[in-house]
Amino acid sequence: MQRNYLKREILIFFNQFLLVAFLCGMSSGGALLPGAHALHFTLLTALFWNAYSIVDRNARGNAVLSQFAALMVLFSWHFLLGLFDAHQAVWALSVFLLPFCFFQLVNFAQAFLFQGSAYRGKKAFLAALRLLCLACAIAFFLDSRTFFLLYYAQLSFSLVGCIFLSAAHRKRIWFVLRSQKKQLLSSALFVLLPFSGYAALFFKQESRVEQLGLYLIAILAFVSIYRIFFRAVPREENIAVPGRRTAAVFFLLCILSLSLAAWIARLPVLTVFLVVHLIVLWILLYRLILCFDASRSQGSIPPQKKPSDFYEGVLTSIRREEALRQDFSNYLHDEILQDLLSMKNLIRKASQPDVGRLLEETLQKLTASIRSQMQFYHPAFSNALTFRENLQAALDSIQRESGTVLSLDCADTVFLIEPYAMPVCRIAKELVQNALKHAHASQVIVKLQQENDEVFLQVKDDGIGLFASTDDLRAHRGLASVREQVGLLQGSISIRAVPKKGTNISITIPMKGEESYAHFIGR
Repeated sequence: MQRNYLKREILIFFNQFLLVAFLCGMSSGGALLPGAHALHFTLLTALFWNAYSIVDRNARGNAVLSQFAALMVLFSWHFLLGLFDAHQAVWALSVFLLPFCFFQLVNFAQAFLFQGSAYRGKKAFLAALRLLCLACAIAFFLDSRTFFLLYYAQLSFSLVGCIFLSAAHRKRIWFVLRSQKKQLLSSALFVLLPFSGYAALFFKQESRVEQLGLYLIAILAFVSIYRIFFRAVPREENIAVPGRRTAAVFFLLCILSLSLAAWIARLPVLTVFLVVHLIVLWILLYRLILCFDASRSQGSIPPQKKPSDFYEGVLTSIRREEALRQDFSNYLHDEILQDLLSMKNLIRKASQPDVGRLLEETLQKLTASIRSQMQFYHPAFSNALTFRENLQAALDSIQRESGTVLSLDCADTVFLIEPYAMPVCRIAKELVQNALKHAHASQVIVKLQQENDEVFLQVKDDGIGLFASTDDLRAHRGLASVREQVGLLQGSISIRAVPKKGTNISITIPMKGEESYAHFIGR
């Protein structure tokens, strides 16, 4: 993790170095920009700095956050190069970035909405987008007409694909919009009010408001997503680290003071912009030196603090439990399991075949038991599979070991946001294993639904039936553990058991998405 963090810091420093070199080249080449572009440069500086801030806070290496930072950098370069449209080569480079910007936009949008998880048709959709983007890049060097035809084809294909995805997963999209409505509304007010004031002040000066709509859309989208990601991330309790409001006021005062000094000294806008980004370059260099020192001294780069809990500490308890279970799973794999495998190899050389065979069989059973416990404590979830496919794989492993018929009733469009997927999967597995172990069931049916911000899980079996009394529940540690986990998720559990006819367990869990993305980037 530390090495990857250092690589990302090097990349943003290199990007800032290229930016300063480009501005120096434009300035030495006699490029002149009107004072009306001062707002453009201010917004571009904010975009670049926010991208660097995201990389700095992404200590855990979250892939979606990295995509977000890359998207901001790409759009910033596209807007910046577009300001120098008088230079043919620079303008051509701005056009060349268009298909990459749009591909990264669609790629990030789907990763953001699905929180990096899989969905049906994901691989084919992204592969087609990559091919179209690559075709545009190749056509750019061959023929401009072919390039624009392919670019419009990319736009059309992306638009149609997004419409189909939105229709197929409309419940998920609507859930995200409803759960994040406060952040979206506050971001809209934060961006629209100053933009509206600026437009009202300079609406008669066309040069000052041109392309303002594009900046408005980009800034509004970036600010909204930024607030959704980091709304619940507390700042470190350090007197040397300013709060967000203090930093914003400080940044605004710096811009105003530099603008005033530039106006008094009659400095060109490009010169002021170059000075600002030279300062940013030195700040990034200082941060990079600190990272190198920490790496050489075998220190650890301070990880990003985990987001705060929601609804009276429920989420914090779940995260701590998940971390504990994962640590225990890693311990079993790295320590006990490896030792057992080594002993197994040594036993094959034993001089007494019967004893060696008996010990080997015992170790095989123990190895299988440990692997089963590892899956129980921390089920293996693949981002290449949907939630239904992951749950089906978990049930298939139980079915192979027990020989019992297990059925899963779950739609492909069912989605569980962070942090509900792992606990719900574990609860389902625990109920199935409990039915096999205590109820001696020959058939188990698992049904999972998600509607109206609630998750419904039902496990039915044809076993001997379990009594639903409190005393009987406490006698079975599996059911007691399920009740505890459901309680942490503020859910409810209902058990109906008929002797010799089976048991029907129904669980309802409210799915609350206000802190979902905060947990997603902090996991």
